[in-house]
Amino acid sequence: MKNLIITLLLIILLSILNYAQNTYNVKPGVKNNQIVLELKNISETEQISLTKPLQRRGLKHIIFSDNIEETIVLNPSETKEVVYRFDVDYNIGNAEADTIEFLITDNKSIYLTKQFILQYTLPTEYKLEQNYPNPFNPNTKIRYSLPQEARGEKQEVSLIVYDILGNKVTTLVNEQKEAGYYETKFNASQYASGVYIYRLQAGSFVSTKKMLLIK
Repeated sequence: MKNLIITLLLIILLSILNYAQNTYNVKPGVKNNQIVLELKNISETEQISLTKPLQRRGLKHIIFSDNIEETIVLNPSETKEVVYRFDVDYNIGNAEADTIEFLITDNKSIYLTKQFILQYTLPTEYKLEQNYPNPFNPNTKIRYSLPQEARGEKQEVSLIVYDILGNKVTTLVNEQKEAGYYETKFNASQYASGVYIYRLQAGSFVSTKKMLLIK
């Protein structure tokens, strides 16, 4: 799955800044995405110290994994890249978008902002994914996606775990859900080691997979 890479060039001390919003399509669950900010000091004599870290705002389903330095120093005529790495959560339901806003300031004369909109596309087909981790002990996650059958309508969804003999072990999901991406956890601490089967039913769609509990 292709990761998202966004590159933004901000010219420090430039009097005109493009405030237009940038929109990018991204699929939930994609990891190791990047936003690269290229900061350039066009002054030939003045050093710039950005005394606050670049900030992110308005995040709902995005997890940043970077360690950005607290102070970014740009010498005269220096260009520096600042890389933000982030994962997109899978369990977002039918969320439409997230907005990332960057603030760059030296607490004096520089105050620049830039926004990115990450647009989430709804699934186009039913899908039940293999649990992760597998084998597991005692917790695992199960992901599934529901396409949009009719605008705004919910579907009856059930996700049930059975033992290898076909006996029902537990019901993880039993409710109406809108189209979107979902993740649920299965805690098997009270169950014996062995093969288990989980079955997703959403409307007329049915899918089953096996998972292995090892203690």
